[in-house]
Amino acid sequence: MIRELRLPVTLVIAVLLVGILGFRVIEGWTWLESAWMALITMTTIGFGEVHPLSPAGRLFGMVYILAAVGTGGYAVAHLSAYLMDGRFALHLRKQQRARLMKALRNHYIVIGYGRLGQEVVEDLRHHRCQVVVVDTEDRALEDLGVGVHHLRGDGSSDAVLREAGVEHARAIAVATPSTAVNVYITLSARQLNPKLYISTRIEEHGADEKARRAGANAIVSPFASAGSQMAHRLMHPHAAEFLEQLLNRANPELVIDDIRVRSGSKLAGRLADLRLRERFSVGIIAIRRPDGVLETVPGSQSMLNVDDVAVVAGSEDSVAKLRAAFKGG
Repeated sequence: MIRELRLPVTLVIAVLLVGILGFRVIEGWTWLESAWMALITMTTIGFGEVHPLSPAGRLFGMVYILAAVGTGGYAVAHLSAYLMDGRFALHLRKQQRARLMKALRNHYIVIGYGRLGQEVVEDLRHHRCQVVVVDTEDRALEDLGVGVHHLRGDGSSDAVLREAGVEHARAIAVATPSTAVNVYITLSARQLNPKLYISTRIEEHGADEKARRAGANAIVSPFASAGSQMAHRLMHPHAAEFLEQLLNRANPELVIDDIRVRSGSKLAGRLADLRLRERFSVGIIAIRRPDGVLETVPGSQSMLNVDDVAVVAGSEDSVAKLRAAFKGG
């Protein structure tokens, strides 16, 4: 807003100061009288002269009238155009969005709103997560709907990432079509937030190691994943159908979630003693240990310790009750 109005405001102030100084020097009036004369001349109010003008003062007044009226007309026209053509409303929306972004905490950022980015956003919306979408094209952001914040800009820019709240985000999905751009964004996001969970899209063979060195926690290769899914569907159709239902956002009967065991939680101990299936109708299908080891299909004698992450499966309501119990230490 300041940038848009800087030139006309500067011109108006400059012409007004010239008028004040001119009447002060030529006519010898006080500063207040000179300012009043310059102002009523610029605004064409026509209250009359403060004192009778000398010939030099009249000559200066004629030149000043032309300059002041022209400058005032330009300023009014510029301000009218700024208000009427939507730029003022656009700036207000940008300011409102900036305030909302600044208040976001533990949200998710999606860089690139193509086919993959759209699916990521839909899943996050289904789970009622706060989402910020970043894309370079305005038309890609038109159909986001209510509840999703959007930001037009280059996701590889540190300024854009900061505006999206990367320093306070929970996780980021880097899903642009370019592998090189995705690796660069991953590196930038990791430097801005060392604790951020980053999932990066990779399509070029052998680029996954570069993405991991750049700071990616998870690598997603759409074509490799689709090919593996099709092959699994051909060889094991029933198991593949079960996995598809498990990951389907529209299936509330069975969901997978991960829950960290906090200090003081009552749900720490031997799985046989916790009786999670009897108490919550939830099963633990894996445990991530603090050292990074993933224990799959843990037995009844497996221990669930503080700072472990339990991967659980059950209905949405059951998992929600279990999560509440985990938090209640």
